[in-house]
Amino acid sequence: MRSFCVISDGYDPRENLALEQYITENCAPDEIWLYLWQNRNTVVIGRNQNPWRECDVKAIKDDGVTLVRRESGGGAVFHDEGNLNFTFIADNKLYDLERQLGVVIRALESFGLRAEFSGRNDILLNGKKFSGNAFSHKVGVSLQHGTLLISSDMARLAKYLKPSKAKLEAKGVQSVRSRVCNLADHAQGITKEALMRALLEAFEAEYKRVDAVVHSDQLDKNDYKDLIDKYSSWEWTVGETPQYKSVFENRFGWGEVQLCLDVKNGAVVRADLFSDAMDARTITEAAKKIPGARARGEDIARAIIEGVEQTDSEDSRQMINELCLWIKGIM
Repeated sequence: MRSFCVISDGYDPRENLALEQYITENCAPDEIWLYLWQNRNTVVIGRNQNPWRECDVKAIKDDGVTLVRRESGGGAVFHDEGNLNFTFIADNKLYDLERQLGVVIRALESFGLRAEFSGRNDILLNGKKFSGNAFSHKVGVSLQHGTLLISSDMARLAKYLKPSKAKLEAKGVQSVRSRVCNLADHAQGITKEALMRALLEAFEAEYKRVDAVVHSDQLDKNDYKDLIDKYSSWEWTVGETPQYKSVFENRFGWGEVQLCLDVKNGAVVRADLFSDAMDARTITEAAKKIPGARARGEDIARAIIEGVEQTDSEDSRQMINELCLWIKGIM
């Protein structure tokens, strides 16, 4: 058996997830890897989740938060620099959830913390969750990864991890919300650096050796650039969303609007616009131009602007501009 530790020196979630997948794809027989990483200002959704069902997508967009989708299942999580992520990647013959969790729990014991694993894939302290775990099993190799809330911004976590205001009828997995806590509230001296050292020491104690500790800055990103491109793409992050129907509502000076979208494979397959606006023609024409567009605010707005025949009416042009500006903001 050989064991390795990789420490990410960057905070970009797309690069960190790409490196995680790269390690997974290159994990050789009789190997186990511990990967330690942090994301900055990020919401991560599970493989089969709908971002509009899990998150306040508008707040995420308005605040410049990065939304990414991971390969594993599980629920949505918020990552900032007060959160440390860990990943165990192992040959299926070596993958052992109990041993891997033992590494985490032993590391926490060095700070005087008595944590326990719950049956819902969470690690708890005094009944509150500080670590959510998710898993991925492929031919020959398995992965377990989780969060460790050290001093995360709970106000921002609560702000982003709530469903959008859109009415939604969706397929896919929904997150289970739990009471959460920060480890720093329960132990003095528990910092990211200290916890990383404790995890590495516990990993070495459990597996008797660490053959190498590698920092991401020592690696060539060109080796996994295609994976960085994957995690950076709209097609993966949003286009992989399970089929859903959504309803968005707003009130303008010229009337109320209800936008109804049916989305499949990341594209709008049906769109309806209902409104009490006096200019019924503009509303009707706008709805006709939406199907076929990617389910992204910019693309829907572009389809409307480019498709609706412009008139000499200033009121009509204002309606289209205000409608499109709103759609860009909500998606």
